[in-house]
Amino acid sequence: MNSTKELSKESIVSTQIPVINFHSFMTDDSHAKEAVAAQIASALQEIGCFYLKNHDVPTTFIAQAFAQAKSFFALPLEEKKQIALTEKCHRGYIPVGMSSILSEQFYFGREMNPEELDKLDHPFHQPNQWLQNQPEFQEAMLQFFAACHASTLKVLEALAIALKLPKSYFTELHSEQNHAVGLHHYPGASQLSQGQNIRLGEHTDGNTITYVFQHEVEGLEICTKTGERVPVPLIPDTVVVMAGEILQRWTNDKVYATKHQVAIPLASQSIQPRYSFAFFGSPNNDAEIACPESCLGANETAKYPPILTSDFYIQRNNNNTSILTSSKN
Repeated sequence: MNSTKELSKESIVSTQIPVINFHSFMTDDSHAKEAVAAQIASALQEIGCFYLKNHDVPTTFIAQAFAQAKSFFALPLEEKKQIALTEKCHRGYIPVGMSSILSEQFYFGREMNPEELDKLDHPFHQPNQWLQNQPEFQEAMLQFFAACHASTLKVLEALAIALKLPKSYFTELHSEQNHAVGLHHYPGASQLSQGQNIRLGEHTDGNTITYVFQHEVEGLEICTKTGERVPVPLIPDTVVVMAGEILQRWTNDKVYATKHQVAIPLASQSIQPRYSFAFFGSPNNDAEIACPESCLGANETAKYPPILTSDFYIQRNNNNTSILTSSKN
């Protein structure tokens, strides 16, 4: 197990962003669990972001998912457009050029039963769209989704411990797997356009926590509370964990929802193709987002009224001018 001093040294060598080893949280040592939980809470409160080692998402699942994503994005455009995302269904393919985002994307969530679809009329509460001739792609993505769900539940358990809440406080409210995965492919180019080095503009994610998997090419940047832009370099065998707007609201702004963007590294003379995955962990649709007492200081009151997850997303979506302005990495 890495000590706090070793973790601090490792993060200073590679990046300003903390690198947290999750291995000891998987043990039965309650003191070790509390130590890791405290590191996670501190990182989310100070910078809203950290690298997680030993996150329990199998490397084979990640590798298979990226390989399948590359094959999918290499398909002819007309074939991919057969499963295009729409205003009424935020599941499917988005081609380059539908917004200022310089990438093509694919979004999916968990598989839903037909009887579930009538319970909520919302663009995110829709069935996945898959190409029928690409069963390996579907299998790899759903396998990856399940592993990310299991891993994020453990991070949420750690956060609950750090906030002096019952350890199942957050996990019980994320049991429906009301999550989404976004695949991004940023195409390459022979030269940079003058003054254009942003592939995805600055934004915050609207969910609880996000897992970001980068692949081969860097570009992700975060913005600290002081306004400093910090590159998020590739660190092998880690996933970048970010706090979202729901978690910030849930903790009465104790946790910082990380502003981030995707840029072309300054040293680049040409644009390299880039692939990345984002797993957006979100609460159950009927979960109430209300600040617990443990997140309130002396004489402090909640800044936000309680709200159901489904209502939060409807309000957020209505405030956005495009379906493409929601969180993507």
